[in-house]
Amino acid sequence: MIGRPTEPFPARGPSAGPYRPDLVADGWSSDHFDVRCASVRGASHRYLGEPRQDECAVVPHPGGAVIAVVADGVSGAPLSHLGATMVCRTVVDYLSRALDDGVTEFDWPDLMRCAGWSLVEYAARQLGTGEPDPQAAERLLATTVVVAYVRPDGPGRARGWLARVGDSTAWTVRGARWTPLFPTVGPPAELLPDGVSALPRVPTAIVPVEVELTVGDVLVLGTDGFADPLGDGTGTVGELFATHLAHPPALPGLAWLLDFTWEAHDDDRTVLAVWPATADSPTIEP
Repeated sequence: MIGRPTEPFPARGPSAGPYRPDLVADGWSSDHFDVRCASVRGASHRYLGEPRQDECAVVPHPGGAVIAVVADGVSGAPLSHLGATMVCRTVVDYLSRALDDGVTEFDWPDLMRCAGWSLVEYAARQLGTGEPDPQAAERLLATTVVVAYVRPDGPGRARGWLARVGDSTAWTVRGARWTPLFPTVGPPAELLPDGVSALPRVPTAIVPVEVELTVGDVLVLGTDGFADPLGDGTGTVGELFATHLAHPPALPGLAWLLDFTWEAHDDDRTVLAVWPATADSPTIEP
C-alpha cells in the first residue's frame, strides 16, 4: 500500500479474448546478466473486467546479449493487448535474427517500422479485409514500446542501446538515484484519442540511447503505469523499488512488489530489470 489505498473490490475476469493472465512474472540468469520482469493488471482493468494491456519479453542470445521489450497497449484501442504482444514478439524475432546473422549495429527505424507493420497485417486478418489499412490498425491495436539490446562489455560491465515509440520509458538505477534515459514525452504531432503517440505510427526520427552499466547499476524498463507513480524517483515508490532492486529479487518478488495499491494510480504496471551478473548473483531454483 502506498498513499491512500484503493477500496477493496472483487476482480473481474477479462471479457476480451484470447485468454490473458492477470499477471506474469519471468526471470533468469546467465553468465553475464540477471533479469527479472513482471506485468500486472491495474485496478481499473480488474474492476471493469478488461484485460491487461501491458506486455513484456526478455530473452537471451547465445552470444551473451539480452533483448528486452516492454509494450503498453493504448487504452482507446479495443485489441491493444494483442497489439502489445504482437510487437514484443516481432521485436524479439527481428533482433534475434539480426544477431544470428552477426549484425550488432541495428537499423532502429526499420525495427520500429517492422513492428508497426506487424500490427497492420494482423489487423487486416482480424478485420477480414485482406488489405493493409494502417489507420484501422491504429484504431484497433495501437501500442507503445521501449526496446533494449544489452551486451557484455567485460567482467561486471555491459553496454546497451535503447529505442522507443510512445511513453513507455527506461532508467538506470544506482543506489537511490533514478536516472531517466529518455526525455519526458511532449504532445505528439498527431494524437490518438487518448493523446498517446504509438505504433503503428512511427516517428520520423528514431535515435537510440546508449548506456553503460557496471556492477551496482540496474537497467529498468517500464510502462507509464509504473512511471507515473515513480515520478522523478525521489518519493516513496522510487525508494521502495530502488531498495528491492539493489539485487535481483526472488522470481515472484517483482510481481508482488509491483502490485501495490494506490488509489491515484490504477493503470497496468510493467517493470523489466537487467543487472550485470556478479559472482554472488542469486540462483533461481528449478
